[in-house]
Amino acid sequence: MSHHQKYPYAVRRVAAHFIPIAHLQRAPYSMHTEPILLSTADEVTIAATLFPRRRDRLVVICHGFGANQRTSAIVWLAEQLAGSHDVLTFDWRGYGASGGLASMGGAEALDLTAVLAMARTRGYRRVAVVAESMGGLITLATLGAAAREVGFPMPDALAAVSAPADYAFTGGPRPQLVQHVAPVSWLRPLAPLLGFRLGEVHVPKPLEVVAQIDIPMLIAHGDRDAIVPVRNAYLLGEQQPNATMRIYRDVDHAIPAMRAQNARIFLRDLHELLASMG
Repeated sequence: MSHHQKYPYAVRRVAAHFIPIAHLQRAPYSMHTEPILLSTADEVTIAATLFPRRRDRLVVICHGFGANQRTSAIVWLAEQLAGSHDVLTFDWRGYGASGGLASMGGAEALDLTAVLAMARTRGYRRVAVVAESMGGLITLATLGAAAREVGFPMPDALAAVSAPADYAFTGGPRPQLVQHVAPVSWLRPLAPLLGFRLGEVHVPKPLEVVAQIDIPMLIAHGDRDAIVPVRNAYLLGEQQPNATMRIYRDVDHAIPAMRAQNARIFLRDLHELLASMG
């Protein structure tokens, strides 16, 4: 008997929630899902999961640093949004069940491009992206750089949740880790301890291109975020004055904090963004 049969769903869901290390949580799904494998332009296999509800609208959820698509908060958000939309989660390269090596945000542009292209190929009429933390950094940089690229599968709306404007503006030791530690090749075998496999580092800077993005955008951030200080949201907002800014009081970092400290308002703001797609 497998552990999936031995332990009821509710026990496994609660257990995943209380595991403090995000990439080890392996939260179970409470509804039907469809596993999908995608191939990027540089032939990296990306593992994705579709929550099919037979809708013509899709929400793509992008996880952050040290997490993956089976992190408890990512599964929670996917299932919260799956009533009115199909939802797709996936692992960035070097994370979870995907192949390849992480680059701290540069090569991952190819992952997001493959996901968005698949969404359009499947016939979704409207596509939104909800991207947290590092996933937000990657998404902002990718969409900004590709905004005027003919044929790019641009989504119809974007929510950047606790997204860095630049790794240089993140809190704690992260700026030093990204600049001085991650590029050291002999330290890369230690990266799996943090939940990913690291290759050559290519760090994008969303703040330099975010002004080019011309779709409805929500910038959501907690004012108690110690990992990506709220200054990042204001910097992004200065470049994107048409974006909707939501700064949540007494809320910490990314989707886990939104779930724990601000779930009702956060979900309301996401649904308002999704409704703006028309």
